[in-house]
Amino acid sequence: MHEWSLLIFTLCMQAAIGGTVMLLIFYKKLSKLDPEQQFQVMKLPMVVIAGLSLIGLAASFTHLGSPENALNTIRHLGSSWMSREILVTGMFIAVACGAAGLAFIQKKVNVWLLAAGAVIGLFDIYCMGAIYYNTLVSGWNSINTYTSFYGTAFVLGPILIVSLLVPFLKTKNEELAQAFVKNAFYIAIGGIAIQLIGVAVFGITAPEVNQIAGVNAMDALEGYQTTVAIRWMIEIVGIFFIGYLSIAMNKKIPFYFAYGALAVLLLAEGMSRYVFYVMGA
Repeated sequence: MHEWSLLIFTLCMQAAIGGTVMLLIFYKKLSKLDPEQQFQVMKLPMVVIAGLSLIGLAASFTHLGSPENALNTIRHLGSSWMSREILVTGMFIAVACGAAGLAFIQKKVNVWLLAAGAVIGLFDIYCMGAIYYNTLVSGWNSINTYTSFYGTAFVLGPILIVSLLVPFLKTKNEELAQAFVKNAFYIAIGGIAIQLIGVAVFGITAPEVNQIAGVNAMDALEGYQTTVAIRWMIEIVGIFFIGYLSIAMNKKIPFYFAYGALAVLLLAEGMSRYVFYVMGA
């Protein structure tokens, strides 16, 4: 598998986009705090989102070879999903970094930039998926590509934000912290449900033949069934961690449950993305 840079790029960008959507969802409840407290709560997540997007950008450059190649690719917006994805990704990174920088300057969060980042990011995931969907590779040209990418955003994003918010909020507003953990748990469950829908659809489209390599998607994955099974078991463990935290915060459960859930789910989603790229290898 030679697509490690794309694996890092898609995971980082989708986690950052999912995190931005979660911050926007949480913003209304956090607006009950005064602007200074709200900034203190949200500044670390915003910096992490900006950092993840920049890591994703760096990984994409290692795949393209140089920034000049990205500029050459972007010239074909009318016909190329890769061109659109490069443009929209750049817009998301600019908004994410701009929102974080402006927040530090003004000592408050600009909700309009946050909303713009969420909308641009969700469209960016669509562009990422369209690059693979519009190929002749069996397994990629399936709705499973979109559900996998959006599912990753809605699994990693909520857990990422909660792991950054809760340690600070727990000492300030325990009730709000617990509400956020529960919301993140429910949304992450929804993200997994989206992925499972894609898996079900994939079973229908899998018999199609890879016109490039001349192989079937299921044949390409034959040696990775154990990896897929382990991935789902790890995913269940991660969801269990955050689910347990959502019902037991008042029992002085350590914060590392949130960090553990994030680490475990990141591993599971990384394994899933590895298998995804194996289909096109």
